Amino acid sequence: MKKLFVSVPAKLLILVVSALLILSAGISLLSISRLNNEFKQFQVEKVKQSKSQLALHTGIAREKLTLWIESFSDVVQLNNESNLVSLSTALARQVDALQLNHNVENVWLIDNQNQLLFSTVQLTEYAQNTALKVLSEQEPFHQLYCAKHCEQLIAVPILNRQGDLAVIVMTMSLVDVIYSINQALNSEIAVVSFNKQNKVLVSDAEFLSTSNVGLMQGLIDNIGKNVYVDEVKELGFQVDIHSNSYLMNLMMLAETNKKQFYLSLVDDVTSIKDEYKQYRFQFLLSSSLIFITLAILVYLVANPFTNRILTLSNALPLLAKKEFEQFRKIRLKRRRLLVDELDIVADSATELSYELEQLNIEIEQKTKELENIAMYDLLTGLPNRNMLNYQIRKAVANISRYKQGVAILFLDLDDFKKVNDSHGHSEGDKLLIEAANRVRLSIRNVDLACRFGGDEFVIVLNNVTSAEEAEPIAQEILERFKKPIKIKSSIFYVSTSIGIAFSDDETIKAEQLVSQADIAMYEAKDNGGDQFHIYHQDMYQRVAHRVMMESEVRQALAKGQFSLSLQPQIVAKSKQLYGFEALLRWKHPEKGMISPDDFIPILENSEHMVELGYWIIRRCFEHCQELRNLGLNEVRIAINLSAGQFIDVNLPSFLRALLAEFNLPAKCFELELTEQTLVKDIDRAIEMMNALKEIGFSFAIDDFGTGYSSLAYIKKMPVDVIKIDKSFIFGMLENHADYQIIISTIAMVKNLGLKVVAEGVETGAQLRSLAENDCDIIQGYYFSKPIPEAELFDFIKSQISDGYWKTTAQVVFD
Repeated sequence: MKKLFVSVPAKLLILVVSALLILSAGISLLSISRLNNEFKQFQVEKVKQSKSQLALHTGIAREKLTLWIESFSDVVQLNNESNLVSLSTALARQVDALQLNHNVENVWLIDNQNQLLFSTVQLTEYAQNTALKVLSEQEPFHQLYCAKHCEQLIAVPILNRQGDLAVIVMTMSLVDVIYSINQALNSEIAVVSFNKQNKVLVSDAEFLSTSNVGLMQGLIDNIGKNVYVDEVKELGFQVDIHSNSYLMNLMMLAETNKKQFYLSLVDDVTSIKDEYKQYRFQFLLSSSLIFITLAILVYLVANPFTNRILTLSNALPLLAKKEFEQFRKIRLKRRRLLVDELDIVADSATELSYELEQLNIEIEQKTKELENIAMYDLLTGLPNRNMLNYQIRKAVANISRYKQGVAILFLDLDDFKKVNDSHGHSEGDKLLIEAANRVRLSIRNVDLACRFGGDEFVIVLNNVTSAEEAEPIAQEILERFKKPIKIKSSIFYVSTSIGIAFSDDETIKAEQLVSQADIAMYEAKDNGGDQFHIYHQDMYQRVAHRVMMESEVRQALAKGQFSLSLQPQIVAKSKQLYGFEALLRWKHPEKGMISPDDFIPILENSEHMVELGYWIIRRCFEHCQELRNLGLNEVRIAINLSAGQFIDVNLPSFLRALLAEFNLPAKCFELELTEQTLVKDIDRAIEMMNALKEIGFSFAIDDFGTGYSSLAYIKKMPVDVIKIDKSFIFGMLENHADYQIIISTIAMVKNLGLKVVAEGVETGAQLRSLAENDCDIIQGYYFSKPIPEAELFDFIKSQISDGYWKTTAQVVFD
């Protein structure tokens, strides 16, 4: 994926912008927090001052009125009076003066018998209760009292000469108090009331008195319909009216059963808000100026550096092209007094160019010297194994110097032995010469190709940093070998398997590297050849696993852990049971079922395979006898013979003994051989097949089309059945080439008078196509997977009836 290029100035600019944005956001948050704190502090201070002023001025008014009552008692000489009549008369004459001078609203005189002696208005229940409380406690009482209006209530006890106790109760208007608070705090004051309930809107306020009616009504109108009294009481509320900002606070005065009364304080905070706006503007302006200045400075400082870096990066590839003089003509340094890091890098690059040039000269000289050493293969002209070891050791020694590794490619020609066996060693040598030429043309000038021995070649790649760098060369070699090799009138198709090993460890041995590449090559060959594999530790572990598996196979033989599974073979058109193929299975006591692909290759190269093979043959005879007891007399069992089993001289006598022991005809068995088993020694194979054929056994060639067999070989051998490998069956309906191979094979085999078995049939479409093209026998999961021998007879009872498959046929053939 192509990466996005971002220049250094751009990165620095982004960094500066990000820093400024973060700084701006932080300062903005601090400013908002500061403004909120100022408003909160202002609110708290105003509420505190209003409470103080309210207490102060109500106290002053109360003291004045109390002093007046005491002075009035002295003036009327209440101490000399035997009753309270003169007091009530004198008090009536002073009402107007009280209302004028002290804002007294109402006056009541009540004796100790709770009799009203004088009043300006009807005695209220609250005033009467207050008088009773004072008569009881015999001390003055005062309180803010709100009903329709808020007033200050004062009750003072008095005595006459007879010791009769009376109470003067007065209510005083708060007009003077509000005015005084307004003057002291420079705040607009109002007394408001609200209905007493859970959620009360500020807009529902009822004004009892106010210092500025218009302002208060405007505030209420602008507050809206969604602000509650509790919110304003706790936090205050800011309202903007006509470009001015006001802060409203509520302070509780009194409450009754139905209403709550508050003192509303409104302060103009426009100056505070304007100061904040001015501060914010100045901050944004200064931040913008700083940002623009820094951006210009970053660009002016960083741009020359980046231009010089780009110049150097564009010049460095010239070193790889060995254009050293051209590289030194490029101006990498600036003429100035002060030296920076880029000047040091430019000096180092120039020195590197001289060193690389000298090194290149030395390499060319050494290469010419080595070419003159007589360490070449006489047949192909390639360096031989001695030079290979020398070059690998040299490459490993240079790892620490150049900080790069070395890669080894190990090549082995696939099926080369077939050329020698069929056309002789002279033709094989010519093929090796052409193979060497193709290998030589596939590598670079700095790489080395050697003939390791026989049909094996080794390539040494220097100055590589990973095994992946060797893949293009390996792919190039594989592509070259896809073309046929023509030698005189013969045309050969020879592919190659390649193993790749890489190391950047300067302590590794040359033999170890070659061994790793050799292991990887065999991995490629085991996977079908004509490919390359890179060595990794798992391959070595697989070698170790193979050794362990061989040991476990020997134990499995001794402990009888092997068993057979039998896969049905069905006549394609009639669905008649033709027979079973016996397949070896291994159930490990700890690992469970082991795949045949894991242990069959080990068994085939094991000395125990012959012994196990005889056990398999005996088990097949036992199963055949049991099948005949069930009435399946025409069913045959196919037995796979290994290469070692087939060439064993004791095989014919062993089979004769079993036929006599079980009293079975040889036609009940079909011996299966792979193509590789037959072509190892064709003459001996034909001799053994003829000997067994005389006894009465039939033969089948397994996995036809994947090995070396040809129709010429088949004509020489007494073969009865050809089994088409399942790899062709899988893709026959999707791959036209596979389909044509199958159809052609069936036609040729039928012309030779042989039967055809198709392995790996899994779908009805495959079955129909094969049957329509005269394939005789079908074997595969479409009918059944391999059946463990313990379940065989239950399977026959459930699926076979009178020798035919019980299930309804998928397709009806004429």
